[in-house]
Amino acid sequence: LNNTPTLKHYVTAFGIDWTEHGILWSGRAWSSFFTTLELAAIAAPFTAAIGLITAYLLNRQHFIGKGAFEFVTMLSFAIPGTVIGVSYIVAFNVPPIELTGTGLILIICFVFRNMPVSIRAGLATLSQIDKSLDECSLTLRHGSFATLCRVILPLLRPAIIASLVYAFVRAITSVSAVIFLVSAQYNLATAYIVGRVEVSDFGVAIAYSSVLIVCMMLAIGIIQLSVGEQRRARRGGPIP
Repeated sequence: LNNTPTLKHYVTAFGIDWTEHGILWSGRAWSSFFTTLELAAIAAPFTAAIGLITAYLLNRQHFIGKGAFEFVTMLSFAIPGTVIGVSYIVAFNVPPIELTGTGLILIICFVFRNMPVSIRAGLATLSQIDKSLDECSLTLRHGSFATLCRVILPLLRPAIIASLVYAFVRAITSVSAVIFLVSAQYNLATAYIVGRVEVSDFGVAIAYSSVLIVCMMLAIGIIQLSVGEQRRARRGGPIP
């Protein structure tokens, strides 16, 4: 092995050429990189939305079997990722719901695999929001949907940020749950890196990993800026 520092592995994985027809993404890793970003960007909002809605139902509503429902929502976090991946193949490998080898099965896996964190973040935030705010909004003749959008959601910004960041990062770095679900058309970054390591192509694997780290840092910053920060003040001046 030649351990001399070099940047040629970045060129191999993420090379860009300029041709007469425009930009040519000549690097070998671009296809899996773009696929990973696309699927993660689609799955993250769904993960946050479904998780926070579930948390709202568990915190604000009372129904029969509430404890059992909350227990079921946590099961996907307790089951090993490899078992989940095999289960998805068995469940969605035959008609009428044949999803194996598609991007949709990866999105579904990301959503339900990472949803428990969104639920717990939502429950932790909702437990700090007094129910009298909901009742006040309803007293002023706002419906449940308007109350949710205009009262609850602005106060859920910390939970929204936590859910989006966790869902996006976990979708990019997930290995065990998706190792059996990737295909030639929908190959993910982690599966590509594992494949490079198996053939002892460590240079490309490390270069790809460093690019993913930078990409996730940028994504976290963009999510923080797009959702915004929640600032509260109290009598006597702002909280430092």
